[in-house]
Amino acid sequence: MKRKFVSGFLIVVLVLSTVPAFALPVDPDSPLIPIAMRVLDNGMRIIVKEISTYPIATVNVWVGAGAKDDPPGLSGLAHFFEHLTFKGTPSRPRGQIAYEVESVGGYLNAMTSLDFTTYFIVVPSDYAGLAMEIQADALRNSLFEPGEIDQERYVIHEEIRLRQDSPQTHLLDMVLAHLFPGTPYAKQPIGTFEELANVDRNAMVDFHAQYYVPNNMVLVVAGNVSAEEIFAQAEELYGDMEPKALPPSQYIPIPKLDSVITVDEEREVSQSYVFIGYPAPGLNTRDAAALTMASVILGQGRASRLYRAVVEEEQLVNDVTALYDGFADIGLFGIYGEVPSENVERFTAAALAEIARLQEELVTEEELARAKTVARSSLAFSNQSSDNVAVFLGIRELYGSVMEAVNQIAILEQVTAEDIQRAAQSYLSSQAYVLGHIRPEGR
Repeated sequence: MKRKFVSGFLIVVLVLSTVPAFALPVDPDSPLIPIAMRVLDNGMRIIVKEISTYPIATVNVWVGAGAKDDPPGLSGLAHFFEHLTFKGTPSRPRGQIAYEVESVGGYLNAMTSLDFTTYFIVVPSDYAGLAMEIQADALRNSLFEPGEIDQERYVIHEEIRLRQDSPQTHLLDMVLAHLFPGTPYAKQPIGTFEELANVDRNAMVDFHAQYYVPNNMVLVVAGNVSAEEIFAQAEELYGDMEPKALPPSQYIPIPKLDSVITVDEEREVSQSYVFIGYPAPGLNTRDAAALTMASVILGQGRASRLYRAVVEEEQLVNDVTALYDGFADIGLFGIYGEVPSENVERFTAAALAEIARLQEELVTEEELARAKTVARSSLAFSNQSSDNVAVFLGIRELYGSVMEAVNQIAILEQVTAEDIQRAAQSYLSSQAYVLGHIRPEGR
């Protein structure tokens, strides 16, 4: 897909040319404006947030390929690919990329999710141009040498063991597998020992050719930088890349549960870990905003319903939280607790009673006001660093529109008590959910 060249500050341009979800105009009070965006002729999107008071720059590339795009028999390939990306190019042998970044006081990192892979280089702002050049070299020219592939395979094996050893992470993997069966979202991004053995250089090169194309990439730069200089350098570094048709993507409808699915496992742990999970809508939806507010009211902070009920009043749990997490097409709503084993049934009943209460009663004005205050504060604090700003802008653009990031506070402010009740009635239930439980041995 080829996009026309677009230029200008979003506060001026995109209010006229883009229609974000909920038909909101640009929020004039958003801490993220002004931002600047251009789309190269090859479809690559460039977003810049100038932060003149912040001396650090984050250069962050997003690729619309994650674990859901792993080929059959090669689970974990997207994550494996990420591990190899900074390992060497024809002009930068093994170790040189990290050396150059660290020599100017910076660091690099990367992350693979179900929907995307993202690469960070964080440096003092004066070295943003160097970071961009290094990153482009790595993303375009990585060697994927067989020896490096074999070495990283063992590194990933250890990551798998660590993931399996963590009761919290393993519990979430168990729940996702039963929430989204038969879909790519049931996968573990890290892959399996068996299928990682099938990954070779040819698989890496093919994956790169299919997905690491400009019309599937977003570059976000945030910090004390010049937007015009970033745009000019992005054109130099990426402008000659040819766009390609992407492999067809599978739309994933929100699964419907019609019963309680229980999945449990015994481990050498001293307490139980419990997760009550529900399929939910994707990130850039109005219902996602309503469920975000519901999660704050239900289980975020000491003033939340669950904290007061099961921690302070009944003293059933050691820790409790509620959450909403969104992907491209679908999402997850959940309640998580770390619970003495003898209290699991009472905790589960209390959590389900609060779910039913959300469905039957409107939340109070005071609860909704607190939730909005918490959400505003959370967004404000999370956007105080260039890397967090880059992440927030990048993921929203990849999932639909950067305007969702700009307008996020306004979107949450629009949520009503009726929205929360409707979302709870649509997606939550005390009769149909996935109950994940890791219990101490013999309990």
